Amino acid sequence: MLNAETPRLKFALYGAQSDLGSALLVELLSRQHEAVVVLDELNSLAARPGLRAKPGDPFDPLSVSEGVAGMDAVICLFHLPWLPSTDAVSGESPQRDFYQAVLALLRGLERAGVNRLLLIADFPTIEQQPEVAAALQRLAAHPLRWTLVDAPSSGGLLSIEALAGAASKGEANPHRQLQRIAAGIVDELESPQHIHQRIHFRG
Repeated sequence: MLNAETPRLKFALYGAQSDLGSALLVELLSRQHEAVVVLDELNSLAARPGLRAKPGDPFDPLSVSEGVAGMDAVICLFHLPWLPSTDAVSGESPQRDFYQAVLALLRGLERAGVNRLLLIADFPTIEQQPEVAAALQRLAAHPLRWTLVDAPSSGGLLSIEALAGAASKGEANPHRQLQRIAAGIVDELESPQHIHQRIHFRG
């Protein structure tokens, strides 16, 4: 919960359709922040009190800038299987990899005037991939206030309701580790301590 000294902030979230995405939404809403889920298909997430959804494509800089406008920070979970779509005019599939997402986020956030990004992925698993290494080099040279968050993906899709109900079980909560990671990420959003650094959250 927020106290009198804690401002209410606005956070955009890419990758909400994952266990960690749901846990982050539970944590953000429990602290009375405004959570805006950016989706390519608005009907893919059920409406809930205190939660807004906006259309957006994390691989397109213009779409990113429109989706994150007015936000205090952006959270991007690169845990989902980003599948290429075919352009209706050219018939070609656009590039849909980690490098393209980072490039679009950097350009889109700069255009929207948002200077805080938390990029979440299972980096030990992917960081040796050429496009990931190139993206991290590009990010390192950018003045954006970024933080990398190393968090494993469970590959599941727990609902917001399931996680909110589990939180009341204390030590018996089967998702306590997941929610601890989400709380640590939101702590970093509220009080940045790791600008231009990488945080490790392991199970």
